[in-house]
Amino acid sequence: MNDLFRNLFAAMPLIASATVVTILSALLAGIIAMLLGIPAGFGRLSRAPLVRSISTFYVETIRGTPLLLQLLIWYYGVKILLLVLFNFNFDTTVYNMLTALNSNSLYPKDGNISGFFFAVVGLGFNYGAYIAEVIRAGILAVDPGETEAASSLGLSRFQTARLVILPQALRLMIPPLTNNLITLIQDTAFLQVVNVFDLSLRVQDSVLAVSSPSLRWAYYLVELGIYFVLCYGLALVAQRMERRSAHMLAGAH
Repeated sequence: MNDLFRNLFAAMPLIASATVVTILSALLAGIIAMLLGIPAGFGRLSRAPLVRSISTFYVETIRGTPLLLQLLIWYYGVKILLLVLFNFNFDTTVYNMLTALNSNSLYPKDGNISGFFFAVVGLGFNYGAYIAEVIRAGILAVDPGETEAASSLGLSRFQTARLVILPQALRLMIPPLTNNLITLIQDTAFLQVVNVFDLSLRVQDSVLAVSSPSLRWAYYLVELGIYFVLCYGLALVAQRMERRSAHMLAGAH
Protein backbone atom coordinates (compact mmCIF):
# COMPACT_ATOMS: atom_id res chain seq x y z
CA MET A 1 0.00 0.00 0.00
CA ASN A 2 2.84 2.37 0.85
CA ASP A 3 4.48 1.62 -2.49
CA LEU A 4 1.21 2.35 -4.26
CA PHE A 5 0.83 5.81 -2.72
CA ARG A 6 4.52 6.59 -3.16
CA ASN A 7 4.41 5.77 -6.89
CA LEU A 8 1.14 7.61 -7.29
CA PHE A 9 2.41 10.77 -5.61
CA ALA A 10 5.62 10.59 -7.63
CA ALA A 11 3.56 10.76 -10.83
CA MET A 12 1.41 13.67 -9.64
CA PRO A 13 3.60 16.50 -11.03
CA LEU A 14 3.38 15.03 -14.54
CA ILE A 15 -0.35 14.40 -14.17
CA ALA A 16 -0.86 17.96 -12.90
CA SER A 17 1.01 19.44 -15.88
CA ALA A 18 -1.03 17.23 -18.23
CA THR A 19 -4.22 18.47 -16.54
CA VAL A 20 -3.12 22.04 -17.31
CA VAL A 21 -2.71 21.01 -20.96
CA THR A 22 -6.24 19.55 -20.92
CA ILE A 23 -7.73 22.69 -19.36
CA LEU A 24 -5.85 24.97 -21.76
CA SER A 25 -6.87 22.84 -24.75
CA ALA A 26 -10.54 22.91 -23.72
CA LEU A 27 -10.45 26.65 -23.05
CA LEU A 28 -8.84 27.58 -26.36
CA ALA A 29 -10.99 25.13 -28.33
CA GLY A 30 -14.09 26.51 -26.59
CA ILE A 31 -13.15 30.06 -27.59
CA ILE A 32 -12.58 28.99 -31.20
CA ALA A 33 -15.89 27.10 -31.16
CA MET A 34 -17.79 30.16 -29.93
CA LEU A 35 -16.09 32.43 -32.48
CA LEU A 36 -17.15 30.06 -35.26
CA GLY A 37 -20.47 28.93 -33.83
CA ILE A 38 -22.09 32.31 -33.23
CA PRO A 39 -21.70 33.66 -36.80
CA ALA A 40 -22.48 30.21 -38.24
CA GLY A 41 -25.66 30.03 -36.15
CA PHE A 42 -26.78 33.43 -37.40
CA GLY A 43 -25.63 32.49 -40.90
CA ARG A 44 -27.97 29.51 -40.90
CA LEU A 45 -30.84 31.98 -40.47
CA SER A 46 -29.50 34.55 -42.93
CA ARG A 47 -31.63 35.79 -45.79
CA ALA A 48 -28.57 35.78 -48.05
CA PRO A 49 -28.45 32.40 -49.87
CA LEU A 50 -24.63 32.36 -50.09
CA VAL A 51 -24.15 33.00 -46.36
CA ARG A 52 -26.83 30.46 -45.48
CA SER A 53 -25.32 27.85 -47.82
CA ILE A 54 -21.78 28.27 -46.48
CA SER A 55 -22.99 28.08 -42.87
CA THR A 56 -25.11 25.01 -43.60
CA PHE A 57 -22.27 23.29 -45.44
CA TYR A 58 -19.92 23.89 -42.51
CA VAL A 59 -22.37 22.67 -39.88
CA GLU A 60 -23.58 19.58 -41.73
CA THR A 61 -20.14 18.53 -42.95
CA ILE A 62 -18.58 18.76 -39.50
CA ARG A 63 -21.50 17.06 -37.75
CA GLY A 64 -21.55 14.33 -40.38
CA THR A 65 -17.91 13.22 -39.96
CA PRO A 66 -16.05 11.76 -36.95
CA LEU A 67 -14.03 14.05 -34.70
CA LEU A 68 -11.10 11.62 -34.73
CA LEU A 69 -10.89 11.77 -38.52
CA GLN A 70 -11.08 15.57 -38.46
CA LEU A 71 -8.18 15.80 -36.00
CA LEU A 72 -6.07 13.54 -38.20
CA ILE A 73 -6.91 15.66 -41.26
CA TRP A 74 -5.91 18.86 -39.44
CA TYR A 75 -2.63 17.42 -38.21
CA TYR A 76 -1.53 15.22 -41.12
CA GLY A 77 -3.43 17.02 -43.87
CA VAL A 78 -3.50 20.76 -43.20
CA LYS A 79 -0.08 20.72 -41.55
CA ILE A 80 1.55 19.01 -44.55
CA LEU A 81 -0.43 21.17 -47.00
CA LEU A 82 0.92 24.34 -45.40
CA LEU A 83 4.43 22.91 -45.53
CA VAL A 84 4.19 21.92 -49.20
CA LEU A 85 2.40 25.02 -50.51
CA PHE A 86 3.88 27.75 -48.33
CA ASN A 87 6.91 26.05 -46.72
CA PHE A 88 5.30 26.90 -43.39
CA ASN A 89 6.31 24.74 -40.44
CA PHE A 90 4.56 25.78 -37.25
CA ASP A 91 7.16 24.19 -34.95
CA THR A 92 10.06 25.93 -36.73
CA THR A 93 8.21 29.25 -36.76
CA VAL A 94 7.54 29.14 -33.02
CA TYR A 95 11.12 28.07 -32.26
CA ASN A 96 12.57 30.88 -34.39
CA MET A 97 10.25 33.40 -32.76
CA LEU A 98 11.32 32.29 -29.28
CA THR A 99 14.96 32.38 -30.39
CA ALA A 100 14.54 35.97 -31.54
CA LEU A 101 13.18 36.76 -28.08
CA ASN A 102 16.05 34.86 -26.43
CA SER A 103 13.46 32.51 -24.95
CA ASN A 104 13.85 29.31 -26.92
CA SER A 105 14.48 27.52 -23.63
CA LEU A 106 10.69 27.72 -23.22
CA TYR A 107 10.22 25.52 -26.29
CA PRO A 108 8.89 22.12 -25.12
CA LYS A 109 11.25 19.18 -25.17
CA ASP A 110 8.89 17.04 -27.26
CA GLY A 111 8.85 19.73 -29.96
CA ASN A 112 5.18 19.13 -30.73
CA ILE A 113 3.77 22.65 -30.66
CA SER A 114 2.10 22.02 -34.02
CA GLY A 115 0.34 18.95 -32.62
CA PHE A 116 -1.20 21.04 -29.86
CA PHE A 117 -2.06 23.89 -32.24
CA PHE A 118 -3.76 21.83 -34.95
CA ALA A 119 -5.49 19.60 -32.40
CA VAL A 120 -7.00 22.59 -30.60
CA VAL A 121 -8.05 24.22 -33.88
CA GLY A 122 -9.57 20.94 -35.05
CA LEU A 123 -11.45 20.46 -31.79
CA GLY A 124 -12.72 24.05 -31.85
CA PHE A 125 -13.70 23.74 -35.50
CA ASN A 126 -15.69 20.60 -34.68
CA TYR A 127 -17.57 22.02 -31.72
CA GLY A 128 -18.25 25.28 -33.53
CA ALA A 129 -20.72 23.37 -35.71
CA TYR A 130 -22.62 22.01 -32.70
CA ILE A 131 -22.64 25.39 -30.98
CA ALA A 132 -23.98 26.92 -34.21
CA GLU A 133 -27.03 24.68 -33.94
CA VAL A 134 -27.50 25.69 -30.29
CA ILE A 135 -27.34 29.36 -31.31
CA ARG A 136 -29.79 28.81 -34.16
CA ALA A 137 -32.27 26.96 -31.93
CA GLY A 138 -32.00 29.61 -29.22
CA ILE A 139 -32.69 32.43 -31.67
CA LEU A 140 -35.69 30.63 -33.17
CA ALA A 141 -37.09 30.13 -29.66
CA VAL A 142 -37.33 33.90 -29.08
CA ASP A 143 -40.75 35.39 -29.84
CA PRO A 144 -40.68 36.90 -33.37
CA GLY A 145 -42.59 39.85 -31.96
CA GLU A 146 -39.40 40.95 -30.20
CA THR A 147 -37.68 41.40 -33.55
CA GLU A 148 -40.64 43.32 -34.94
CA ALA A 149 -40.71 45.59 -31.89
CA ALA A 150 -36.96 46.29 -32.20
CA SER A 151 -37.38 47.05 -35.90
CA SER A 152 -40.20 49.48 -35.16
CA LEU A 153 -37.88 51.30 -32.75
CA GLY A 154 -35.37 51.80 -35.55
CA LEU A 155 -32.75 49.30 -34.41
CA SER A 156 -30.55 47.78 -37.07
CA ARG A 157 -30.42 44.01 -37.55
CA PHE A 158 -27.08 43.88 -35.75
CA GLN A 159 -28.39 45.96 -32.84
CA THR A 160 -31.51 43.80 -32.67
CA ALA A 161 -29.43 40.65 -32.53
CA ARG A 162 -27.00 42.00 -29.92
CA LEU A 163 -29.38 43.92 -27.68
CA VAL A 164 -32.69 42.09 -28.02
CA ILE A 165 -32.40 38.55 -29.38
CA LEU A 166 -29.17 37.24 -27.82
CA PRO A 167 -29.88 38.33 -24.21
CA GLN A 168 -33.23 36.50 -24.29
CA ALA A 169 -31.90 33.48 -26.17
CA LEU A 170 -28.92 33.14 -23.83
CA ARG A 171 -31.04 31.77 -20.99
CA LEU A 172 -32.33 29.05 -23.30
CA MET A 173 -28.86 28.37 -24.70
CA ILE A 174 -27.01 27.91 -21.41
CA PRO A 175 -28.01 24.25 -20.74
CA PRO A 176 -27.19 22.92 -24.25
CA LEU A 177 -24.04 25.08 -24.43
CA THR A 178 -22.95 23.63 -21.11
CA ASN A 179 -23.54 20.10 -22.36
CA ASN A 180 -21.42 20.80 -25.43
CA LEU A 181 -18.59 22.36 -23.42
CA ILE A 182 -18.60 19.47 -20.93
CA THR A 183 -18.36 17.03 -23.83
CA LEU A 184 -15.58 19.16 -25.30
CA ILE A 185 -13.56 18.75 -22.09
CA GLN A 186 -14.04 15.00 -22.29
CA ASP A 187 -13.13 14.92 -25.97
CA THR A 188 -9.75 16.52 -25.30
CA ALA A 189 -8.77 12.88 -24.68
CA PHE A 190 -8.75 12.50 -28.49
CA LEU A 191 -5.77 14.86 -28.67
CA GLN A 192 -3.52 11.94 -27.83
CA VAL A 193 -3.86 10.71 -31.43
CA VAL A 194 -1.55 13.58 -32.48
CA ASN A 195 0.77 12.94 -29.52
CA VAL A 196 -0.41 15.80 -27.33
CA PHE A 197 0.36 14.87 -23.73
CA ASP A 198 -2.97 15.78 -22.23
CA LEU A 199 -4.36 14.16 -19.09
CA SER A 200 -5.56 11.02 -20.87
CA LEU A 201 -2.30 10.29 -22.71
CA ARG A 202 -0.16 11.07 -19.66
CA VAL A 203 -2.16 8.68 -17.49
CA GLN A 204 -2.06 6.00 -20.18
CA ASP A 205 1.69 6.47 -20.45
CA SER A 206 2.02 6.06 -16.68
CA VAL A 207 -0.21 2.97 -16.70
CA LEU A 208 1.89 1.27 -19.38
CA ALA A 209 5.03 1.93 -17.37
CA VAL A 210 3.89 -0.15 -14.37
CA SER A 211 2.82 -3.77 -13.93
CA SER A 212 0.83 -3.50 -10.70
CA PRO A 213 -2.95 -3.80 -11.35
CA SER A 214 -3.76 -1.80 -8.21
CA LEU A 215 -1.48 1.05 -9.29
CA ARG A 216 -3.02 1.04 -12.75
CA TRP A 217 -6.48 1.27 -11.20
CA ALA A 218 -5.24 4.13 -9.01
CA TYR A 219 -4.04 6.06 -12.06
CA TYR A 220 -7.36 5.58 -13.82
CA LEU A 221 -9.32 6.63 -10.71
CA VAL A 222 -7.24 9.80 -10.45
CA GLU A 223 -7.96 10.53 -14.11
CA LEU A 224 -11.68 9.95 -13.65
CA GLY A 225 -11.68 12.17 -10.57
CA ILE A 226 -9.97 15.04 -12.39
CA TYR A 227 -12.35 14.86 -15.36
CA PHE A 228 -15.32 14.75 -12.96
CA VAL A 229 -14.11 17.83 -11.05
CA LEU A 230 -13.60 19.78 -14.29
CA CYS A 231 -16.96 18.82 -15.80
CA TYR A 232 -19.01 19.11 -12.63
CA GLY A 233 -17.37 22.44 -11.82
CA LEU A 234 -18.40 23.76 -15.24
CA ALA A 235 -21.95 22.48 -14.67
CA LEU A 236 -22.17 24.36 -11.36
CA VAL A 237 -20.93 27.58 -12.97
CA ALA A 238 -23.52 27.17 -15.75
CA GLN A 239 -26.32 26.63 -13.21
CA ARG A 240 -25.37 29.84 -11.45
CA MET A 241 -25.26 31.74 -14.76
CA GLU A 242 -28.66 30.35 -15.68
CA ARG A 243 -30.19 31.53 -12.38
CA ARG A 244 -28.65 34.99 -12.76
CA SER A 245 -29.90 35.23 -16.33
CA ALA A 246 -33.42 34.25 -15.24
CA HIS A 247 -33.40 36.85 -12.44
CA MET A 248 -32.14 39.58 -14.77
CA LEU A 249 -34.77 38.71 -17.37
CA ALA A 250 -37.50 38.70 -14.73
CA GLY A 251 -36.29 42.07 -13.45
CA ALA A 252 -36.36 43.52 -16.94
CA HIS A 253 -40.00 42.55 -17.28
